Amino acid sequence: MGASLFIMRNKTDAVVIGGGALGASIFYYLTKLGMKDVVLIEKGELASGSTGDSAAFIRQHYSNDVSIQLVKKSLEFFQGFNNEFSCNNVFVNTGWFFLVPHHAADVFDSNMIRLKNEGIKTWSVSVSDLLDELPGINTDGIGRVAFEPESGYVDPHAMVEAVVNQGVKNGGEFTINNPVIGIDTSGNTSIVKTSAGDIDTKIVINAAGPWAHQIGLWMDIDLPLEISREQDIMVRPNNDASTITRCVSNMVDRTYIRAEPDGLVLVGTGHPKENEPANPDLYKKEADQEFVAETSRLLGHRFPSLSGSEVVKSWAGLYTITPDWNMILDRSPVHENHYLAVGGSGHSLKISPAMGQCLAEMIVFGEAKTVDISDLNARRFDTGQIVQSTYGGNRN
Repeated sequence: MGASLFIMRNKTDAVVIGGGALGASIFYYLTKLGMKDVVLIEKGELASGSTGDSAAFIRQHYSNDVSIQLVKKSLEFFQGFNNEFSCNNVFVNTGWFFLVPHHAADVFDSNMIRLKNEGIKTWSVSVSDLLDELPGINTDGIGRVAFEPESGYVDPHAMVEAVVNQGVKNGGEFTINNPVIGIDTSGNTSIVKTSAGDIDTKIVINAAGPWAHQIGLWMDIDLPLEISREQDIMVRPNNDASTITRCVSNMVDRTYIRAEPDGLVLVGTGHPKENEPANPDLYKKEADQEFVAETSRLLGHRFPSLSGSEVVKSWAGLYTITPDWNMILDRSPVHENHYLAVGGSGHSLKISPAMGQCLAEMIVFGEAKTVDISDLNARRFDTGQIVQSTYGGNRN
């Protein structure tokens, strides 16, 4: 990786705090736009937080304009990943199905019109066509089905490593296993204090994921963020099980499913559900037995041939959630040269490339040029101008 374990620069133009997908993207785009003196700081290994624990779906079915535009640009980024970064198999184009219950059919129909008007390549398919694509699926309760042929999933670790390495080639530097332990905002510049030394910087970017609230306090802002523990399992399909070749988000059962390259199947449960508050430095990283049993049951209900499949792995990661389940992507209201890229709410990996580009543009040019991100401003929870979403929860 060429990783710097210790800070070599004690003075720089910009510090990005957080080595997940979003921090990596901001770091890369800042260097691409000509800001060479940039340092990325990660408290652990790259992608060792929420990014690395993500199911890493890339799907475009969002229901507000800013998210749709961001994910559309991000998909373009992933589609060109091999050429841009000389790194193969980071994005896997499986296609994606969205299964919707009967009671949400009208909302689904209107949102599909919005998506198509925004240029998203998607269409409705019949339940019988779904059976052709996912043999043996139990269709009970499915009222509508959307298909996105260009969507799929990414390898989050490979993505972050490739993006950060390119930022280094562009002139930036990164440091791992080096927690930020404070920020001094009393002078004309900021002093970012780390375990390996201090950095005097003109610009600070908070992209610290589950640790963003603490970083925010050091930036003199109390961010409205809630941490929730989220669980997943990996199963080995039975020998006679139907093969799953697509990514599937199942709103009917609140589950999501995709196959791994080695034939294992990843399964998790989505929202709406109760959040499980967690301390990002001290939480149970294995899934609960009750979760494993219930998720296995839901998998077997929807895909009977997978019923009883062996659970070979389970884990828990973290969501960092804002009140409206959308990112805060903005200049800080407190300090002019501080920036916020926080509150991914389970979405940030999908839209991290475009968000990284937009925030880098805001820093370098004074405004985002790729997508209008003004709806994601930091003041919206005080003014009541929150981002509205059709389905609610994190299915925005």
